[in-house]
Amino acid sequence: MNKEQVKPKITIPLTKLEYFINIICVIALIGPILYIAKEMSSLPAEIPIHFNGKGEPDGWGGKRMLFLLPAISVALYYVLSALSRSPHVFNYAVPITEANAATQYLLARKMIVWLKLELIIIFGYIEWATVQSAYNHENGLGIWMLPVVLVVVFGTLGFYLSRSYKSK
Repeated sequence: MNKEQVKPKITIPLTKLEYFINIICVIALIGPILYIAKEMSSLPAEIPIHFNGKGEPDGWGGKRMLFLLPAISVALYYVLSALSRSPHVFNYAVPITEANAATQYLLARKMIVWLKLELIIIFGYIEWATVQSAYNHENGLGIWMLPVVLVVVFGTLGFYLSRSYKSK
């Protein structure tokens, strides 16, 4: 039977970049909420609530649904922030040792903070595009949205995974 590796628990202070990205995340969380609050009274009763793979609206619902993505964004922010405080619980591509723990944990934490920012910005854009589509039913997210999201998210994951292998 394979014995599970025990990863060292160490505390690594946040870098200036992580502080900065977290501040941008909070701003990116507040922006869509203020935008929705500003636009709510002028929106039609029925708005797009789902988009197909081409970015075209294909589901409609009440305008209160606009608060769903900001709520998910806030939840993601808190969950990913909490998770990033415990990098010793992550799965890693390389074995974690006392010698490489600080480097691997910092890389993992930076990956989480970048993904958090990317997801919050993506959700904010979807909110904006949803409002724009509500005013003009022909608009949508754009055919480029899904490929861009996939490239950005998987690009970030790939970048940090390659850095992880180089830093083992």
